[in-house]
Amino acid sequence: MSDGAVYVYGVVAAADAASVSRTGVEGSPVRGVCEGDLAALVSDVAGGALAAAREVRAHWRVLEAVSAHATVLPVRFGTVMEDDAAVRTDLLAANAEHLATLLKELTGRVQVVVKGIYQQEELLRGVVAASPKVAALRNRIESLPEDAGYYERIRLGELVAVEVERRREQDAARAVARLEPLAVAARSEGLGTPDAAFNLAFLVERERLDEFSAAVTALIDELGDRVAVRYVGPLAPYSFADAELAAEAA
Repeated sequence: MSDGAVYVYGVVAAADAASVSRTGVEGSPVRGVCEGDLAALVSDVAGGALAAAREVRAHWRVLEAVSAHATVLPVRFGTVMEDDAAVRTDLLAANAEHLATLLKELTGRVQVVVKGIYQQEELLRGVVAASPKVAALRNRIESLPEDAGYYERIRLGELVAVEVERRREQDAARAVARLEPLAVAARSEGLGTPDAAFNLAFLVERERLDEFSAAVTALIDELGDRVAVRYVGPLAPYSFADAELAAEAA
């Protein structure tokens, strides 16, 4: 028990708290603060700002380790509460019904993330091959002197951008159609970078992870060399529980 500030990682069933044996932010051991059937995973902190990259990694490692064997409702990075008593009163007791419902809904389920990144040369080659208008304008520009064709080059960029966005919509729809039937829920996340094709989060039953992985492999074959697919998981269900907890634990 601590009388000082504590860092909060997430919420688990009280029965799962004792099995956690990790060090967290600032190198402090992670422990459970229990209230009824719920427990918050916490560690003691000095109370200052937690901006270092190593602390972000420590936060993720704790949640990753716990989610390997238990259902955890993750709290956003940087959530600090006054002490153990505040965790019990303001987080666990005040939101007991809601947290218990979330844990029940997410039991046996994990998050996986599937990201698609365009390989630029393959993408542009495909755009030119599929669009006669783009191909014709590109050929015209290539026949002009280096210092000519300013407006044509702008127009070419606009046409390519339209074609890339059309392909992005098609590829995202293809990924969702392939993977969503194997998931309990799905969400489209922010793309993050201009070369991203899609960034999808899926909530998947643990017992269907092998089946889901096989579907990702099939998607990779279907998309070919123009899209590099990254598959990350299993993870704690960040996209399906974090928003609610972040607001309540703030």
